[in-house]
Amino acid sequence: MAEKKGAAPLSVSPPKGETAAAPVGTQKTQSRIVVGLDTNTAAREALSLAARLAASVDARLKGVFVEDENLLSLCGLPFAREISFSGEVRQIDHERMLRAIRAQAETARRVLQRIASETHVDWSFDIARGRPLASLAASVTSEDTLVIRSPEGTAREVGRAVRSATHETKADVLLVARGVAASGLFGVTASRASGAVVLQPARPIAAVDDGSSIGQACSGFAAALAARAGLPFYRLALGGRDPAEIAAAARRAHAGLIVINAERLGSDEDAARLSAAAGCPLLLLGAGREPRGPAISTENKNRETGR
Repeated sequence: MAEKKGAAPLSVSPPKGETAAAPVGTQKTQSRIVVGLDTNTAAREALSLAARLAASVDARLKGVFVEDENLLSLCGLPFAREISFSGEVRQIDHERMLRAIRAQAETARRVLQRIASETHVDWSFDIARGRPLASLAASVTSEDTLVIRSPEGTAREVGRAVRSATHETKADVLLVARGVAASGLFGVTASRASGAVVLQPARPIAAVDDGSSIGQACSGFAAALAARAGLPFYRLALGGRDPAEIAAAARRAHAGLIVINAERLGSDEDAARLSAAAGCPLLLLGAGREPRGPAISTENKNRETGR
């Protein structure tokens, strides 16, 4: 199931959502920001972040609602029961559960439509069935960026999804660890408890660069992203792989986003640990692949930090 709406024209898209005709084999694939959809707060925050990233890099926004196959399989077990708000214990009705899930999917689609409209990006919506994070990782291509917020699964599930996307598909992954706020990234305002809207300070996008060709390309990609988002850029000249060392350098730089090639990390859980320790989201570029993106001007003034 898919749906596409035309929003304000992007620099790489035809006006008003129109599709330009092109000879077979010559169409250029537009990169996508792919995000899982749900109706909880964490999922909506991830969707807002994905939409802002899509607007910053002229990409399409793709929302995927995954019907959890484990939950649906549970409905078929003869001993499975559910408890209503009134305390009534009853057998789980598979069809009723499926209708509830699809109603939730429609709510998520409307939220996707609204946020995409607010950020002026083209969007699409799909429904898949399977394990949520594994299904999301399987839905991306090497041209995509997958947005994952850690509360969507266990540390092991998140790590497996990150590795599948970055090492097998060579896609990029924007990871927000549990407890890490992303509301200040890409120039978003925050609202305090008093109701007053306060502008977040501009935190730089930091790239981990060990001086290799992949590290230098990583810095180039991060600087280009920072320029498009109107944010400062900071180069972290680090040769080691220790997440604690990288996190400490990122904290000293007050980084709002760390960009690193996935090849620099060791275990599957290192990415989530790094994001949590640094207190900011992590953009992992497909392992061993030089990042895509526009070249940056050498006139950009960049700051650099060592170990």
